[in-house]
Amino acid sequence: MKQTAVRTGWLIAAMMAAGALIVAWQGTWTGVAFINATFLLSLVPLSLGGLLFVYERGFFSGFAYGFQKWRKSAGTKAERYLEEAAAEQEFAQPPGPRRFAVTYPLLLSGLLLFLAMIAAGYAVQ
Repeated sequence: MKQTAVRTGWLIAAMMAAGALIVAWQGTWTGVAFINATFLLSLVPLSLGGLLFVYERGFFSGFAYGFQKWRKSAGTKAERYLEEAAAEQEFAQPPGPRRFAVTYPLLLSGLLLFLAMIAAGYAVQ
């Protein structure tokens, strides 16, 4: 849990620094420009973290299992029956999804910065 918090903090700091660099590179340093750039940057880790979270929960396992069975099916009926008999032991359970250490830091940093920039946008307005 502590490692997640540290990684989340570093990601937030990196995105804010990248937002500041983008605004400085554009040449128009205003609070609104910084909020806009940081808001857009926060969408990247939020999207990646969300995709990894859905993947880890096994949403795509059924699709992968179906395509794997479809790809291994043979052409003739006799070959299909032999393949199905052999595949029952091989494909007893769909393969489990992988776990990634970066999922929650990406998701939390993107979400926190996303919400903070929405609040800052309304505060500046």
